[in-house]
Formats: sequence, structure tokens, C-alpha cells
Amino acid sequence: MKKLFLFAGLATLGAFSAHAQTPSVTFNARGMVAISDADMAASALVDGKLLRDNTIKDKLTSIKFPLVRGGSSVGEISVPNSTLTYTKSMAVPKTGGLAFVLDTRSAPAETVNEYPDVVSGFPDGQRLYVVDIVNFANPKVKFQFPVGKNPTSIDVYKNELMISTSVPGKELVFYETDDTGKPTRALYLPSTLDSTNRIIDLTWHPTGNYLAVTLESTKELALYKIIREGGKLKNIEMVGKPFKVGDTPTSGKFSEDGKYYYVMDTKGAMGKATANGDLHVVEFSLDGSGEHKVTATTPVGTNPGAFAISPDGSMVVAVNAGNSAQPWDKEGADKGSSLSLYTLAGGTLTKVADYPFPGILPQSVAFDKDGSNLAVAVYEYLDYGRRTGGIEFWTVTKGATPSLTKQMGRISVERGAHTIRVVP
Repeated sequence: MKKLFLFAGLATLGAFSAHAQTPSVTFNARGMVAISDADMAASALVDGKLLRDNTIKDKLTSIKFPLVRGGSSVGEISVPNSTLTYTKSMAVPKTGGLAFVLDTRSAPAETVNEYPDVVSGFPDGQRLYVVDIVNFANPKVKFQFPVGKNPTSIDVYKNELMISTSVPGKELVFYETDDTGKPTRALYLPSTLDSTNRIIDLTWHPTGNYLAVTLESTKELALYKIIREGGKLKNIEMVGKPFKVGDTPTSGKFSEDGKYYYVMDTKGAMGKATANGDLHVVEFSLDGSGEHKVTATTPVGTNPGAFAISPDGSMVVAVNAGNSAQPWDKEGADKGSSLSLYTLAGGTLTKVADYPFPGILPQSVAFDKDGSNLAVAVYEYLDYGRRTGGIEFWTVTKGATPSLTKQMGRISVERGAHTIRVVP
């Protein structure tokens, strides 16, 4: 037995040395925040079976860089949240200090273990949690308050929060906050949408003068202009008309200069799509003198969860779940997760390579402050016993033909990790 153990150990060491890597994590940022939805296994998206453990609760994990093994680099706290949204269930200002977390859907009663469809079955959520992350090793919930039934997305511009909800007449809720995160002013803004439609994603323009939204029922994007008076947001008005984008548009991001808008098209329900998704490039007519239009479309992987744009605007990385969310007794379980790397110039995306990796339902990806490294949130792993999620890291080689190299180290977080935000 001792000889067999020694042989296995030497084989393992050989595999590691071949990659010439160290088990440390490199990520150039002050910190990172992750949220985990512990109320359901990833495969519940497919078969409705939650496979939950009632002793495990939703968590927020805050991480201080550089990591110190055995030190106080990682802190966590129970914060209700939900994976049943599209990448914008948490907002963190670039200056850090606070995290704003939406409870899009509430936890089911402890006796509930299955839904015919989890997206429609989970109880309504309605609250926003404000978390102090000044000390990454010791996050604290400061307070929480209702914002409207089933809030779907949140974004922050300086001290201004914009939240979309499923309440007619309150589709867009605006809060101005003080330094503690407490709202000092609130407005319900007129979306002018048909009551059968719903905003599932929203994004501030880098100037704070516009807001882009994704509409669920009509599969459209729309643009609003922010009307200010004395520097204070007073109202919004739609610019042009909503326009069709792809088959299932979800989350979007503006380029740093605000000229282009990128939106993910998942081509189907979360975890269930069978065709490759697309990343669409949009040019909004900001002054309303022309039509909004899709200028380019680039294929990504199957069941794409999110994408990130490098700080210098030269690269885009999309994270794809493939068929990894299948129940574990089905073909494809834990298979197909990948990163798709693209160069970016003048709004044009050019595919470089795909990077497969093990792990189930990756849904969030982020560059560090100088684009030298990449972090990916993995919902869970094909592990029996204690299931966990993880934050995995990749090193970025820059240049005309960039590449990614997986780092050996990773951070274990609560199962259900689905959204990460970087504090540069």
C-alpha cells in the first residue's frame, strides 16, 4: 500500500511540474466579492430537483488580494440571493466599500425539494441587501429593504442605483445613496413599456447619461436618456424605439468609451439551450437622429453565462456552461464548460481560441484591474459529499494573439457561486 501511494504521489507531482505552475493565485486587484445561491443544485435548472441541504444558506464571500494562505484573506456572511437572473443580481461600486445584493427569488420552504420548473416555481423575492465590505475578511450586512417583487437586475453609477423589478409601474426603481449605502432619494421611473413586457437586464452608460435595458417578452433592447436637473436625476425618456436583437438577449455591457454595447444571446433557457449562443455588437443612436442597430454578431459557446471586456478594450472573454448542468446520471454532466477568447478592435470581435475546463454552470467572469488575469465563478463541481462552488483563475498573455493559462490555485466558496465583482 505504501509503494502504491508513493507512486501515485510521484505521478501527481510530475503532472504539476510539467505545467511549471505554482499553486498560488495571482490577481491584481484590491478585492473581489462573490455571491452563492445554495438553495438549488445547478441541475435543478434541467430537472427541477433542488438537492438542497437546509443547513446550508446563501452566502456572500469577500476576498482580499494578495491571498495569504492561513491568513485572513477571505470572509463570508449569509446574504439571500438567487441565481435565477442574468449576471446583474449584485452591484459593487468601483471604489468598493459596499455591495448591493438583490434577493431576486426567496428560499423555498424547507419541505420543498422539487419544482416542475424552478424559474417559475421559486417564491417571489423583493429585497435589497446592503453589505459593508470595507474589511474584506469581515463583511457585514448593514441593512436591507424592499424594492419591489422579483427584482431582476441592478447596476450602480457612482452613488446612484438603478433596479428593474416585475411590478407594473415600478419597472425601474432609482435610488440615490449616501456613503453608507442608505437611500437618500427614491424615484419610480416611467418605462413606457407594455404591461406584458419585463426588463431583465439594465446597464448604466459610462457617462451616467443613458440606460440600456433588455426586454424579456419581445426580445428587444431599448435605450433611455437620463434627464438631470442641477446634476440630480429627475426623469428618463426613451430614445428611439426598442429593437429586436437575436433570439434570447440577456445581459449587456457598454465599451469603456460608451460607443458600443455588447449583449449576450443565450439562444434558450438557462442551462437548457442546445445551440451555440451569440454575442451581438450594438450601436445606439444616442441623440435619436438615427436607428439603433446591430453591427456585428459573433458565436460563443452553448449556454453562455456572461462575458467580460478587458480594461484596455482589446479582449473579450465569454464563459460557457455547455451541458454541464445536466443531472449527474445523464450524458454530458460536468462537460462543456469553456472560456471563449476574442480580440476586440473598433467594435469587431475576432475569435482566438476556446479553453475547456471542468466545473458545472460557470456564470460569471471578470478581468483584474490591468487585464493580466481572469477570474471565473463555478457554480459547483462533480463532487459527492460536501459540494462547493469555486472561483478559478487564469493568466492572460497579451499581444496580437493573446492566450489564457489556467492557474492551479482556486478559492472554494459556498455552492451555487454565480456572480463575481472586482474591486480594482
